[in-house]
Amino acid sequence: MRYLHFWMGWALLWAQPDLQSKEELNRNIRFYRSIARRTAAFRTKALPKLNGIRWQLKIQNGVSETAAPVAVATRVYVGGKDKNMYAINLSDGKIFWKYTTGDYVACPAAYYEGKLYFGSDDGIFYALDESKKELWRFQANAAIQSPPAITGDILVFGCHDYNIYAIDRNTGEKLWEYTTGRVVQSGPAIAEGTVYVGSDDYSVYALSLKDGKLLWQFRTENEVNTTPIVSKGLVFFGSDDGNLYAVDAKTGRERWRYATGGKVTGSPALSEDIDVIFVASESGLLAALDSKSGEEKWTFRIKGAFKASPSLAEGYIYIGAMDGQFYAIEVPTGKVAWKTKLDAPIQASAHILDGSVYVLTTAGTLYALH
Repeated sequence: MRYLHFWMGWALLWAQPDLQSKEELNRNIRFYRSIARRTAAFRTKALPKLNGIRWQLKIQNGVSETAAPVAVATRVYVGGKDKNMYAINLSDGKIFWKYTTGDYVACPAAYYEGKLYFGSDDGIFYALDESKKELWRFQANAAIQSPPAITGDILVFGCHDYNIYAIDRNTGEKLWEYTTGRVVQSGPAIAEGTVYVGSDDYSVYALSLKDGKLLWQFRTENEVNTTPIVSKGLVFFGSDDGNLYAVDAKTGRERWRYATGGKVTGSPALSEDIDVIFVASESGLLAALDSKSGEEKWTFRIKGAFKASPSLAEGYIYIGAMDGQFYAIEVPTGKVAWKTKLDAPIQASAHILDGSVYVLTTAGTLYALH
């Protein structure tokens, strides 16, 4: 009975999206990890039971380890090592169009009301309309693999030239840049006028969205490639030092940390409704923690490694492993709802939309599970 009450409570809370802004509720705005605060909680129909593979598509020449699908409206977008960004029909998995850049496209796209934004390893950041017409391009100084975030007219991303850039999403004009100590692969999270982003220099930075001014810097013991989450006054992020951190969003002071026993290369996922955060590790651990205290609620372990980021929808966690297994895990219990073996290791974050889960493997195969 207690188990049933938990699920009923979850359903009621899920139906009350009072924590989200208008942008977060807009189905025509979607980013890597779902929204600009990067909770990876998708407010859409989940997939509690696997029926099978609706379609699959092989990306020519494969994909980079940082590539990930973003599904919105009628398309799913993903980049490949063949230098293309693909727009793929959600209905049948056929290629609607592809846009060729000068190098690998390892950067997950951002979609904002009919416009697509993404970077390439050619050092150029692109803006396209839905017909793939180029609207503008911005030239950086190195590869761009950091997933962009947008709020209003401001678009923010990191770069291998050590910089974090803010540009006008309508014109591509640079608003400001901030230089870190090393490569920035982490995607920025944006909340309440502040940008939070990690760097290979072992740090997470909080910058003013208005002018890029440094507000605080938090140093870990290894690289931070994960994309932070911002919620209820806290910032959550993983590090290659094996820890998941929670720090004060205003001051950067550490609130708690959780040791996973292996590198945390995937970003966490957060259920704000029940204050539970989920983290996966290369140790093969998936843990559910109280987001306020870091207290462990349950753990799930595999013999292999997790490098992918967990994604969340309607009481289920979706995550792929390096042995090619893809899992759906029940949020209340940590038990496996279903699993399926795909064609190669999985490092990409899954995207959930309208009862389908879109999963990309390192072989370059994009699956639509239903």
